[in-house]
Amino acid sequence: MDVDICNANRPELDDFVRRMPGAKLCHLFAWAQNVVRPLGHKSFHLVAYQNGNVCGILPLTLIRSRLFGNRMISQAFSNYGGPLAENEAAMRALYEHAIELSEEYECESMEFRNIEPMPYDLHQRTDKVTMCLQLTSDPAELWNSLRAQIRNRIRKAEKAGLTVATGGPEMLADFYQIWTRRMHQLGTPCYPRKLFSAVLKTFPDDSRIFLVHLNGTPVGGLFVYSFNGLAQSRWGAVLTEYNDISPNYLLNWAAMKHFSASGAQWFDFGRSTVNSGQHVFKKRWGAKQIPLAYQYWTRPGHALSIAKPDDPKYAARVETWKKLPLWFTRLAGPYISCSLP
Repeated sequence: MDVDICNANRPELDDFVRRMPGAKLCHLFAWAQNVVRPLGHKSFHLVAYQNGNVCGILPLTLIRSRLFGNRMISQAFSNYGGPLAENEAAMRALYEHAIELSEEYECESMEFRNIEPMPYDLHQRTDKVTMCLQLTSDPAELWNSLRAQIRNRIRKAEKAGLTVATGGPEMLADFYQIWTRRMHQLGTPCYPRKLFSAVLKTFPDDSRIFLVHLNGTPVGGLFVYSFNGLAQSRWGAVLTEYNDISPNYLLNWAAMKHFSASGAQWFDFGRSTVNSGQHVFKKRWGAKQIPLAYQYWTRPGHALSIAKPDDPKYAARVETWKKLPLWFTRLAGPYISCSLP
């Protein structure tokens, strides 16, 4: 079993990813090349070979931060990651090579954003889940499969005059204005606009923005991308003053209809903390809860430290961020958030 670091994309790498059942968009070489690296991070695409054939890949991103230390993540700016391997030998070889790299770059820890846990002695988080709803190709059948409570919310949004449009880069400015405003309200540093632009440019056929409007004014947005039959709602926000007319419900319904017509079998509402408000919202749709097996290797002699926005030790900083001018958080936020991908 050989493991190499691939520095240029090759057809056999994407072919391998596309035929693996658990593969996500972030496993493609283009994610590291065009999404991660332009944001200032060094990436490694580990490839395992057996008899000259690709049998495993592991994308890694090196994060260097004065605030949070040095660490590896698989995969940055994604809810998913970890190794794709045809057999245990390939997984073991990738895992051991990743440890060697982490030690070489003096990383304190390494995070694997798995769905299925790897069979190694690693710390595992149990507080994160994703929620997925099965789609059908027939819009009427999909509509009838929704709970009555959800259909009533969607009708309420439509009766209030809300409408949804979908597109690509031409909608990014409006989406980013709404999303960064909501992040400011939550006390969370925002990602740079070029992250979203990179995803749209790199995966034009697989990524979409959905905007909900009231009387021509955008009041909410959803950023969704699709791969391997899974449409993933990755980033979204609505202006809170419109919550009572249910724009979130109409947005998600519009995205489901679009991607079900495009052949997606599942709609992924995205990562949530168990029992959070977002988690409760997603459960209302009848979505299937899937535990996320985030696992952590730590360098000998170092204790594991996971930065969590809801950690009480960050409470004062969160409240301070909320009080800063919105324009300032849009400028300063990306410098912080890129260390927390």
